[in-house]
Amino acid sequence: MIGQIFFNEVRASFNLRKPNSDRPTNIYLVCRINKKQVKLSTGVKVYPDQWNTKKQEAYVSPRLTELDNINNAIVNDEINKLKADFIDFKRYICDNPNEIDNSLFLIKKYIYKDRIMKQQELQKPVQWLRRAISQDKTIKSDGQRNTLAIYLGHLKVFEEFLKATDREDITFADINLALIKDYETYLFNRQIGKGKTTKTSTVGNKVTALISIIKRAEPYGLIDTSAAKLNQYKKPKSREGDDNEIYLSEEEVSRMYALELKGLEEKARDVFVLQCWTGQRFSDMQLLNNGTIKDFDNGKILEIVQKKRAHKVSIPLLPIALEILEKYNYQLPKVRENTMLKYIKEAGQKAGIIGKHIVTEDRGSKITNTTYCRYELIGTHTGRRSFISNMLKRGYDSHILMRITGHTTEMAFKKYAKISSEDAANLMLETEASKIDQANKIKQSNDIVPSSNENIAEAISKGIEAGLKHKNDIAYDLLFNSQESNIESYGIDRDVDISQFDLNKNELDFLNRSMDNFEVGTPSLKVRKMLNKLLELGIVVRLK
Repeated sequence: MIGQIFFNEVRASFNLRKPNSDRPTNIYLVCRINKKQVKLSTGVKVYPDQWNTKKQEAYVSPRLTELDNINNAIVNDEINKLKADFIDFKRYICDNPNEIDNSLFLIKKYIYKDRIMKQQELQKPVQWLRRAISQDKTIKSDGQRNTLAIYLGHLKVFEEFLKATDREDITFADINLALIKDYETYLFNRQIGKGKTTKTSTVGNKVTALISIIKRAEPYGLIDTSAAKLNQYKKPKSREGDDNEIYLSEEEVSRMYALELKGLEEKARDVFVLQCWTGQRFSDMQLLNNGTIKDFDNGKILEIVQKKRAHKVSIPLLPIALEILEKYNYQLPKVRENTMLKYIKEAGQKAGIIGKHIVTEDRGSKITNTTYCRYELIGTHTGRRSFISNMLKRGYDSHILMRITGHTTEMAFKKYAKISSEDAANLMLETEASKIDQANKIKQSNDIVPSSNENIAEAISKGIEAGLKHKNDIAYDLLFNSQESNIESYGIDRDVDISQFDLNKNELDFLNRSMDNFEVGTPSLKVRKMLNKLLELGIVVRLK
């Protein structure tokens, strides 16, 4: 409140809506509050020529018909009651000056209290909200991410709270910040299984979701969320940080992809690996079947329209992604989410993704640190998270990646970016080392420039001949069909007696033609399987 306010001097008058009409017209209560005119319907009507403007009442006279006198008596009774309600309203504001800013809401509450009470008796909040969202055709009500089911779930938990605290008979007038804070406390103490209570972050999300649902009643005059102070609710701050979720490195994804699997387990693994190379949500994976393929000079792009917000995105089909799509003739198998979770965790374990990861959970007053094997934390969101993190490690700009993943805000995108400080530091070192290496290569090439046209032609001829010689060679595929930003170094242990192993012709040719030390980018599945076999036998070792 700023300056002096003499609220007790506020006056109300009763005006006719159409004072010149020859038919019954509505009567309005009119006043000025906070320099704004307030006009409220009284709910009663009168003939204009039977209205006494000076006395602010309807005529009751022997000169009128009996019916007119009855109608006008009803008008006068209602006006007298409203005058008393208006005096009560002013008295409340004078006794509670801190509520002056809520005057516009409070006057409606006092003037319409009888109507509001009758209306709210018929409109129990949970039942009304449940009906309102069920009838809203804009709410997604099918598929794996069923928004309607999520909203109804929030109302169910709120209803449990009302029953547990003997508040089943509340009306919209009883919903305020104090009630919401009680609901928050209830969620903190609510058991969700295995002796655990609700996580702090989940509590905040559930409460804000409920407030969002309650706001649906505001346009219908059932609640004023500002007056109820629901807009002042602040989420409890979680102490978990953002390091609980994992992502898989490209090497870990490759190990999962190289596994010899069959049936549904193989299909689940393939869909997951495709997620890791396309960055799409699990709910959008089936959309790849109906996407539009576009051919460009540098490769193929797949266009789809995502389900969640109907965004059109263009997905570059990197080698492994293209390989998987072609494997299924661009018709990915359908895998249920629960089945998917089971098999990708098992595949992660088989691929040796067993490093330890600490998960910190904040559940109100209790913080726990639990150590898991990394494969236990693999979920359907891990694929999307892995794509984003690995592409950032390759040096791609976040704004470019957001156009592929469909994220509209950096805040939402950053939740999936799990690149660590160490990853960022290594990326800078690799980038700088690559610049130096490139500069040295340019210098070396300048030092050995052929001295004549004849020498130039000979050099080109030898280069073409060397390329044709290795065109169908596995070693050529391994060494040249790579991506420079994801190169790994390997070495061949020539002291190992390879005659003791059952090696096929391709594997022997590879060992004979490769140098002792070689580098690998992102090879085909055929080469990857061969390389993994040689690693397991100890013939080939990973250098970095």
